[in-house]
Amino acid sequence: MKLTPTKSRLLAVLLSLGVSTAVAQSVPQSKTDQPSKDSNLPGDATSTKGSVVTTSASTSTQDDMSSSGDSTITLDPFTVTAENEGYQAVDTLGGGRIRTKLVDTPSAISVITKKLMDDLGATDAQSLLIYTNNTEVAGLNGNFSGITSRGSGTTGEGQRLAEPNMATRARGVAPLDNTRNYFLTDIPWDGYDISRVDISRGPNSFLFGFGSPSGIANVATNEALFVNKGQVEARYGSFGSTRESLDLNRVIIPQELAVRLDMVNDNELYEQKPAFNHSKRVYGAVRIDPKLFDTDSTHTKITMNFERGDVSSNNPRELPPTDYVTGYLNDPRASATGYNPWTYVQDGNGYSPQYSYYSSHGSLANEFQWSNSLNYFWDAATGTLQKASQAGASGPIAAGNSSSAFYGASSFGLSNQYFVHSQGYAGAAAVANYAARLLQGDPVTAVDTASTPFKGGYLGTAQYYDKTLSDPSIFDFYHKLIDGNNKHEWQNWNAFNITLTESLFHDRLAIQGVVDHQDYRSGQEDWLDNTVIALDLSNTLLAGGYPSWLPGLSQTNPNLGRPALYGGPGNGNKSESVRDNYQVTAAYNLDVSRDFGMKGLLADILGRHDITGLFGSYRDQQYQESYNLAGIDQAWNVAYNGASASHLATNGYTWTAYLGPSLLGTTGAGADLPNLGYSIAPVSTNVTSYSSVWNAGTAVNPSDPWTVTGPSYLNPDGTTHASTTATLTQADNPANYVGYTTTVPGLLNSVNNMDQLRTGASLIEQKITSKAIMYQGHLWHDSIIPSFGWRRDTTLQRGTVAVANATTGLYPDVTKINDNGVSATTTSTSYGVAVHLPKLLNMRLPEGTDVTAYYFHGDNETPKVRYAIDGTQLPNETGKTDDYSMEIDTLHGHATLRVTYFKTLDNSAPASYGQPLGNGSGWLISALPSWTLSMAAAGIAAEELGPQNMGSTGQSGNSWFWQWGIDHKAVAEQIAQVMKTDFVNAFPQSYWNAYNSNVNVAAIKAGDWMHIFNGSDQIFPWDATGTSTIHGQYAVIDQNVESKGFEVEATIRPVMNWNITLNGSRADAYQTSLGSSASNYLNKMASLWLNSPLGMTAEWGSYTDFGTMKRQFIQGLWGPYLTQVALTGTQQPEWSKWKFNVISNYSFVRGFAKGFNIGGAYRWEDRKIIGYGLHQTTIGSTTAWISDVNQPLWSPTESHFDLWVGYQRKLTPTINWKVQLNVQNVGEKVHLVPIVMEPDGSVAQSRIADGQQFTLTTTLSF
Repeated sequence: MKLTPTKSRLLAVLLSLGVSTAVAQSVPQSKTDQPSKDSNLPGDATSTKGSVVTTSASTSTQDDMSSSGDSTITLDPFTVTAENEGYQAVDTLGGGRIRTKLVDTPSAISVITKKLMDDLGATDAQSLLIYTNNTEVAGLNGNFSGITSRGSGTTGEGQRLAEPNMATRARGVAPLDNTRNYFLTDIPWDGYDISRVDISRGPNSFLFGFGSPSGIANVATNEALFVNKGQVEARYGSFGSTRESLDLNRVIIPQELAVRLDMVNDNELYEQKPAFNHSKRVYGAVRIDPKLFDTDSTHTKITMNFERGDVSSNNPRELPPTDYVTGYLNDPRASATGYNPWTYVQDGNGYSPQYSYYSSHGSLANEFQWSNSLNYFWDAATGTLQKASQAGASGPIAAGNSSSAFYGASSFGLSNQYFVHSQGYAGAAAVANYAARLLQGDPVTAVDTASTPFKGGYLGTAQYYDKTLSDPSIFDFYHKLIDGNNKHEWQNWNAFNITLTESLFHDRLAIQGVVDHQDYRSGQEDWLDNTVIALDLSNTLLAGGYPSWLPGLSQTNPNLGRPALYGGPGNGNKSESVRDNYQVTAAYNLDVSRDFGMKGLLADILGRHDITGLFGSYRDQQYQESYNLAGIDQAWNVAYNGASASHLATNGYTWTAYLGPSLLGTTGAGADLPNLGYSIAPVSTNVTSYSSVWNAGTAVNPSDPWTVTGPSYLNPDGTTHASTTATLTQADNPANYVGYTTTVPGLLNSVNNMDQLRTGASLIEQKITSKAIMYQGHLWHDSIIPSFGWRRDTTLQRGTVAVANATTGLYPDVTKINDNGVSATTTSTSYGVAVHLPKLLNMRLPEGTDVTAYYFHGDNETPKVRYAIDGTQLPNETGKTDDYSMEIDTLHGHATLRVTYFKTLDNSAPASYGQPLGNGSGWLISALPSWTLSMAAAGIAAEELGPQNMGSTGQSGNSWFWQWGIDHKAVAEQIAQVMKTDFVNAFPQSYWNAYNSNVNVAAIKAGDWMHIFNGSDQIFPWDATGTSTIHGQYAVIDQNVESKGFEVEATIRPVMNWNITLNGSRADAYQTSLGSSASNYLNKMASLWLNSPLGMTAEWGSYTDFGTMKRQFIQGLWGPYLTQVALTGTQQPEWSKWKFNVISNYSFVRGFAKGFNIGGAYRWEDRKIIGYGLHQTTIGSTTAWISDVNQPLWSPTESHFDLWVGYQRKLTPTINWKVQLNVQNVGEKVHLVPIVMEPDGSVAQSRIADGQQFTLTTTLSF
């Protein structure tokens, strides 16, 4: 949002109004300003120096500390007060796990008070972190998407949709860890049962020796208090959102027993219909201070709390659908009559550009003719069958292994490969380059020259991205959730905490024991594999008819050109995390004057000292399960689809949802396509399947000739290839077979058939044992406060991942861990110092001014056992920070300014949110070695044994797989030599063992090609066993990230009824290098696949002079890797160097406006680098187009303005009523914010940003 002149004037009026009113209404001030007895501003308490909008186990209010009898409650060192001066907190546990004044804390901690959250209307991480210092959160009102990866575009919204409050980042480094009373948690926090939020930026082993290098966001849950009070709140907001909450505290026995009950019912609705998020939570707390155990020098405190929560949601999408429509419609080469899938020009590289760059044999709507499964397309609206594939591998018209399987198509240079649909920008870039070189008569090896339309697009060294839809007149993504009701997320949990605190020896020693349990379950189900709107471009149906080049037998597609959503069997995943934490903390306070009777200067110099010891045991067990929502009965696949027993898991289900009439001949603008306005519910129905049973009897000899005339078709240069006549055999004639028959397959669903639809499962356990010692001193009249912390964390990690059954192909459930696991020990230290001006100098400064200098060094490690892509164990992710700060406190504690210079390092961090290389082919990292081994071994075996001997190996019918080795004998021999030497040196037996693979390196060295897989005489890629995980963990590519810059925070309270806080940052966050293990591994692969004969291995029997495996490596791995190398040293994705927030609230305490309050907030972020141009360079032996860091592509700046106005008054002496209207994003309309750009500077992908919204909140306090 731009700050228009009107908004600038409005802001100026508000500020001037506040200043003038403050002068007119100011009241006498002192260090302990209190509201007058008739004030309608409860809860504004004493003024104390503190840090700014600055984390906490338990809190105690001033009411709780005041006496309800004759005694006063003394706080133990593990409890902070909820006393604050408006937006300014007093103390924290976030410095060193015991209560410390914020002004004495050297680390970067921001405490967000309840008062600030109430003014902002913030209730969760998504609504709060957009205002806090140097933090980011995803969402429709967030300040970044949280789903972009370096050089790879977006990685999908799945995780953010499931857990929207977890997509955060601090200092541009990594997501914040979420903690609940300083225990790691998966539970999303809500403002109904918390007293404050503490954000500790950067690593700090005072808090955790393990965790995120970005820091933590801790919430302190409410504690039962020794005061009777309550609050009922109701809220109504934009789009019909409602929220009701209750907070009730009651004293059962004064100063001994208190209970508290908190409840919330929050039903948030969104502009995207029918999106919602409905949360129901209940929280209870008990506090017991048994007098029975108290003495003059001891005190016992027991606190307990419990929470139950349920969240059901269909969360809105942050990204518009992917656009596979406008590229095709605006392509001058697009065919107005659509594409005929049965006249697909045979091409060894798999691309057919003669019709349109935007036509593809891609993965969305294909009939998957190479699969052994029968794929159906069901009508998403009715659940009935719409299309079906022709047959399985045993049928003569499937894309099988012989000419008869092509119905003679190969005789005409044709290949009936895949159903054709419109495709996105990324695929079009590769096709366009290939087509351009063909038309110019250049060889395939030269596709990425300066004259090609998409530089680097074919080889994959430059990243082009599928575009998200930008025209809401085609599909109104602002107001329609593309999924309709076909998506669902859920979260539910039970959590309890029992804490016993014993204060001994007149509070010199305090011991606290904690038992904390959290059982958190979450999941999501979605019918849309990808939110892609595509066009059906097939002239002829592949089902219910014959190939169009058999005259009179084809069936016209009535849906030609219609926009559609295509989906598969649906995706489901669910998880459960059970955390059990046991922790004992002991804190001893040594006061030289008190304990040794020392007086005078020496006593002042030596001061007092706090020593804290901690021992903890933390166990986290995580269960994950993924599954399909629907499938086809496996008995059908065996009986009618030719599936063998080893492929029973191939039970795919596919569906089509047409969204409107044909768009051919239009640009698509104004189509106003609907979303999925109905629930997808497949039902059993008649399907057509091809039967290859011979029914011509003996009258027809299968070997007799059969003559047929093929169709004409377009050549790549646009000329017409005339029809030709071919002589085949009667075995190729479909009239000689039973042909199409109608049957009814059984349907599976995940409710009743989970064991047949499960696609994966895992059970992983992590046990951490921690020991820590922390020290804090107060020396020389509290002028020097040093601190030091040391801790050691030992981690045991083990896990079991489900492996598909070798016979059925099904995945079993995992109910126990069979892995002995691995352990690791980490040691971390943190230290710092705060130095205040000596009192002699302080006394000379006006208005109670104090100046403090700080230094803090923090580090931590994430003791999670991880593995590099070469199978070796990675070092732990480590975080380090050095913070240098200066704080000025003045106006007797009413104004605080803190400036921090920081440098935070995150070493050996995971490189992306998605695939290891951030691209769709990252799976090739582990798959390509075994694929290449299998396919090379087949060709080499054929070359060495001869085709006549392949029958004894079970490979006689698979000549398509190994014939290349015979046709290219010399190449096969060269590959064999590389396999026996360089390949096994690069991939020794230990590598395969790490992945649980059955590869036999000894057989490779011996040249025993038919036995490279233990336990199998077959050498297809699917005969290689193993998983992509090691001890339950997926291998990662690591990176090193650095963030450095300045953070500014200020809180000002000119008078008791005016609160102002502001924060800002100027920082660089960038990747400094990729991990050495990943770089070494990929460069080792490059030496084999690029610089040795290994790259000439045929892929699925397809041999080219360039090398199909070489091209696969370049496109899938080397190109994305070169992109990562090129972007080393660049800013983190979606990172803004400059950020600024200011928040202000003024309450009227006198005059005609008494009881009113007015406030506002302004949020501003500088532009972000969201892409790079290209330049050509040579890396190793490869000349490539890669990203040019000297050509950054920027997003626009962002700014937003929020306003609120409220009124409160006492209805009775004990009941206070308040109403407040909050308006966020004043004057804005819902809009798109670019997050990824193409190398040519055009916008590739955008996120949806909310427009103006409101909430109206009314509160009764008693």
